[in-house]
Amino acid sequence: LVVNEILTSTTDVVICASQLPYSWNGETYTTTGTYERTFVSAAGCDSIATLNLVVNEVMTSTTNATICASQLPYSWNGETFTTTGIYERTFVSAAGCDSIATLNLVVNEVMTSTTDVVICASQLPYSWNGETYTTTGTYERTFVSAAGCDSIATLNLVVNEVMTSTTNATICTSQLPYSWNGETYTTTGTYERTFVSAAGCDSIATLNLVVNEVMTSTTNATICASQLPYSWNGEIYTTTGTYERTFVSAAGCDSIATLNLVVNETLTSTTDVVICA
Repeated sequence: LVVNEILTSTTDVVICASQLPYSWNGETYTTTGTYERTFVSAAGCDSIATLNLVVNEVMTSTTNATICASQLPYSWNGETFTTTGIYERTFVSAAGCDSIATLNLVVNEVMTSTTDVVICASQLPYSWNGETYTTTGTYERTFVSAAGCDSIATLNLVVNEVMTSTTNATICTSQLPYSWNGETYTTTGTYERTFVSAAGCDSIATLNLVVNEVMTSTTNATICASQLPYSWNGEIYTTTGTYERTFVSAAGCDSIATLNLVVNETLTSTTDVVICA
């Protein structure tokens, strides 16, 4: 009696996932495992074939990186990156299979903010982010944001100065009262009024007022009748009296000249004489 033993064969296979499906003895396989197939040998006996299949999966790794723009460029696996994005690189592992590395890169840009301020000089100093400012200008301050990155704040400051205007007025008393900005004035002096400009700030108007008084002159003249007519300021006079003439002075105002004229009449005397022969 001859007993034919069962014939057995074993196949050990290690492959990469990228090589799937794996074909063996007319069948295909896609996962790690031990597989058996039974055949009938030439002697008419069972023959058992065993497949020990190992599928090396793709190796993956993920790097999550959040950086500030000031830290660019970012280096990873021999490459440099400058913008937010998802990046992949494929390598060959020690087992000869693909290894996929993924980079999730977030670049936090510089945060900026701008403050536009228009104020009056009377509101100075102006406080902003812990500092004080007194003049028109553009100012920047750099902070560290909650993400640990630079944050740049800009202040555009406009300081509206106090607006001033001056009015110089020289008038005659005959022109009084003098009206200016809704007020009336009657004497020489410097006057100020404060208004609010279109920008909401103080506007100071100054009036320098000079009131030229009436100029007067008096001429006292006592003459004899034999000196008549008497000439004064282009006019002639023949009798005692007080006379006035009004002129315009160099300042454009009235000038009053007065003449007090006394005419002494000719003195006469009569002597009557009676004598004896």
